[in-house]
Amino acid sequence: MSLVTGRTVSQFHTRTKTGRVPVLDAAAPTAWVELSHQDANTLNIATGDVVRLSTRSGRLELPARVVDSRPGTVFVPFHYGEALSGSGQPANQLTLTAWDPVSKQPTFKVVGVRAERVIDGKKR
Repeated sequence: MSLVTGRTVSQFHTRTKTGRVPVLDAAAPTAWVELSHQDANTLNIATGDVVRLSTRSGRLELPARVVDSRPGTVFVPFHYGEALSGSGQPANQLTLTAWDPVSKQPTFKVVGVRAERVIDGKKR
């Protein structure tokens, strides 16, 4: 599977401002992982279940949202870095740190990932 990190409509960068706006914070107060219906069925995961994502760079556990998306790809918003939001869910720390040699811009945030349902802190 592939993990892709990205933006959500109600948050901006690391939530330093949008995290302080009550209506925006209420819309998306914490991070989550989105999985396709097909992947969720294969992994026995339902919306609300805790999912452990593991990559070469680390792991994190988030509640699942089962959505209409491409099988084999999971999505996590990157707005919830531990240092600034206090949520403890630094999604981009699971991706590779690579930079374009000319522009010095970070590469697209994508990496191979293993996803598994967690029950009482242990994988099922």
